[in-house]
Amino acid sequence: MSSGSRMVMPGARSAVRVARRFASTEAASSSSSSSIDLPTPPPRPRRTTSISSSSPPIYASLILSRPPLLQHSPSELESTYHASNLALRNAISNPTPTNFYFRAGSLPARRFDLRTYEYESATFGKSIAGKAPDVGDIPGEPEVTVLPRDKWEKEDAARKEKSLERWPEEEIFCLVKEKGKWKFPTTRVQDQEVLHEAVDKRLTGVQGALGGEGLDSWLVTKKPIGVVKNGEERTFFLRSHVLAGEPKLSKSSPWSEWAWLSSAEVQARLRKQGDDAFWEDIKGLFGVADDVE
Repeated sequence: MSSGSRMVMPGARSAVRVARRFASTEAASSSSSSSIDLPTPPPRPRRTTSISSSSPPIYASLILSRPPLLQHSPSELESTYHASNLALRNAISNPTPTNFYFRAGSLPARRFDLRTYEYESATFGKSIAGKAPDVGDIPGEPEVTVLPRDKWEKEDAARKEKSLERWPEEEIFCLVKEKGKWKFPTTRVQDQEVLHEAVDKRLTGVQGALGGEGLDSWLVTKKPIGVVKNGEERTFFLRSHVLAGEPKLSKSSPWSEWAWLSSAEVQARLRKQGDDAFWEDIKGLFGVADDVE
């Protein structure tokens, strides 16, 4: 017999067959004994709902704004507060290591020493500022022309409320006029349409009512920032910023004109035409708090 062949005893095969038959019988009996006949539950009654053929109207309204062009001018209180903090910070801090930032005897170093002495003399007095530094002859610096903060606003004043240069220190918002009343650009949302798609398609897009070919705007978020309920009607507000260009109403637009207004002007315009309740619903979107009694 070769080394690769295996010898099987005659009785071994029969023993294996008996063991297999016994195992299958035990498994069948255990499965049949563990199964329990449960009563069949009665069929659930089908829930019937009546769906209205016309869904409640949903509108998407756009709060299109131009961010401030200039930093806010501080009030007298703000200026005094910041000057006091700066003086306190300079009083308790270590002197600036001029040998690290400037080359000794260089023109920038001498200018820095002179300006530091002038600031300390005006803030703390000459007795604390000490002796004036010997800076020698310092050449004058080029004059800086400071433009008035309302320069561009005055230059574009002829366009009045259509000018994007209005209120350069504030955020201004776009309102449109329809049938003699001012409102935010609004469009109805069609079936199977989301809010931002409706705004892009019919308001700010290329074929939109605001003339998207000449207006470049940025939708801050696809989610609404507020909602106003009027019976079954729902108006969702979306936030957008103008980046370049300006509105140019299309021929199919239902609006006759537009205006860029500050939040105070928006409030006055809406209240003047009798929309006090509407302003109370949306004033929180403009950071206007409720009156505290």
